Amino acid sequence: MKNLVTGGGGFIGSHVVRALLDDGEEVRVLLRPGEDERNLAGLQVERVTGDVLDAESVRRAVRGCRRVFHLAAVYALWLPRMEHMRQVNVEGTRTVLTAALESGVERVVYTSSIAVFGGQGLDRDATEESPFRLGDTGNLYARTKFESHQVALEFAGRGLLLTLVAPCGPIGPGDLGPTPTGRFLLALVNAPFVPRVETVSCFGDVRDMARGHVLAATRGKSGECYLLGTENLWYRDLARLVEDATGVRKPGIPVPDPVLSAAGHAMKWLADLGWKRPPLLTPDSVRIGRLGLRADCSKARRDLGLPQTPLRRAVRDALAWFAANGYIRDARLRRRLAAESARSCAGPVNAVKS
Repeated sequence: MKNLVTGGGGFIGSHVVRALLDDGEEVRVLLRPGEDERNLAGLQVERVTGDVLDAESVRRAVRGCRRVFHLAAVYALWLPRMEHMRQVNVEGTRTVLTAALESGVERVVYTSSIAVFGGQGLDRDATEESPFRLGDTGNLYARTKFESHQVALEFAGRGLLLTLVAPCGPIGPGDLGPTPTGRFLLALVNAPFVPRVETVSCFGDVRDMARGHVLAATRGKSGECYLLGTENLWYRDLARLVEDATGVRKPGIPVPDPVLSAAGHAMKWLADLGWKRPPLLTPDSVRIGRLGLRADCSKARRDLGLPQTPLRRAVRDALAWFAANGYIRDARLRRRLAAESARSCAGPVNAVKS
């Protein structure tokens, strides 16, 4: 059975590719011209060049495939041209699902997001029935993922056999970007202190989330959504897992909410002025932090059999991969973690920096 994976060179997408290959499946990956392919190095996949905004290239990619895993999306807090996020996340989804419907594929798995359901409060878990709460934060990623989620439901209502999965915060090897979640981890490693921020999110091992996509293709119900995650962690708990993985203890400094908000405005202002790095915080991400991204993922565990790798391992493997690929500044720590990475088979490790 041939499977098309859009976004197959990305963080979660490349692990979906690996999960399919592990099952003996044929995989075709849709890649943008010039896209980074390091996460696909050494994998026996069919590569096709195209773009989810180009309907003809999408039709060519879908042709001959029995299943489509649509993961291609822009996941970022800030872009130089923010409207590009809506074009890819919403219109790109419509383009892919139109091609899938026209070609008569057997099943589509669409990747939604915790952003569609999260934000119910710091003490309340989101479920697949939770209302959309993040619109008022002004976060464009959340808004576009909500809109594209509705597009997917629309196609399911038109007869396309489509299951939705909504990953929470992914952690693990292969985060080339890195994603906002990965940048969060790196900030804990590279900063001289640990900021104490009162927020909570659901996280999971990226490899479990990838397996959840594949399980959704066989066990998921059409038109149903499944949150993919393992555990709700407060920021301080995630920081402790990072400290345990690195063996480095850093002083904790409380960051009052007004200071955090001011930092978000300042970082966005610098980014708008042309700062080379994307901001670690933006005003809308601070607003999301106040609401939290807790989730109850029991539906996926019960109905799909979603694996539940301990987050301790996910954090350890993520940091080992970051070290092997030069993202960690401290040379001694980088060498030690990279050596641990070389001894494990945790995921794609392609050292690109010294």
